[in-house]
Amino acid sequence: MKASATESQAIVKKVYRAFFSPGKYEAKSSDQAVLERGSNDRVPFEAGELAVTTWGNTGPSILLMHGWGGSRAQMTGFVDPLLKAGYRVVAYDQPAHGESDGITTNILEIAPTMDLIAEREGKFYAIIAHSFGTLITSYALVKRKFPPPARLVYFGAFNRLLDSLPRFQVVAGLSDEIMAGLREMLYENFGQELLESITNESLTPQIHIPALMFHDVTDNVTPISDSRAIAQVWKTATLIETSGLNHRGPLQSDSIHEQVVSFLKSPG
Repeated sequence: MKASATESQAIVKKVYRAFFSPGKYEAKSSDQAVLERGSNDRVPFEAGELAVTTWGNTGPSILLMHGWGGSRAQMTGFVDPLLKAGYRVVAYDQPAHGESDGITTNILEIAPTMDLIAEREGKFYAIIAHSFGTLITSYALVKRKFPPPARLVYFGAFNRLLDSLPRFQVVAGLSDEIMAGLREMLYENFGQELLESITNESLTPQIHIPALMFHDVTDNVTPISDSRAIAQVWKTATLIETSGLNHRGPLQSDSIHEQVVSFLKSPG
């Protein structure tokens, strides 16, 4: 039996909330051990407090930006290689992620929290971002005039914000009718033009910073086509394609850590 208009609207509202509710990343014991070695603090933001960890007291600062449904814990593989190379490292859980407060969030709420971290930690020499964290970083740099770093490193870059809809539909197993209602609600609340404008493909050409991109051809979360499209228009970026590491594996790869450090140390 077909749902009534009222029932359908109620379902769409639940789906809308689920769409903005990131999953929880299960931190491994090895991740947790690295966090515990750092200096852990909480920084106030509009909806509560952000969990922040810093490692090292000297050298240029590097900001680690996790992706949707991730946490600062999943970025800890970079900590020791960066410390050894003479850098200071900063990582934080975005709103509604990890140990930070919040249940729902979105890119327009997350991007301003980067300013709060920068106000506390100072200018960053580089930002290393993963997946949706790359889109947040690009948006902050272009639309919010976040102080530009000297280097950017992007992993499994997410290209178009609205591509999250069909990907969400597949994961959640939702009907086309429910997705049409969700899209309509999103356009009503945020504006279609704004949502369609948030793409790495349109933002990155305005970022004139040396950038290194990594994307695995077997990535089953964010397709390699996303990074290929970005790299085609981003003149200051170099894309390195890997194989067999999937979506999160590159973050834990020793050889990739070495390439990142070499890139950060390179002149020009």
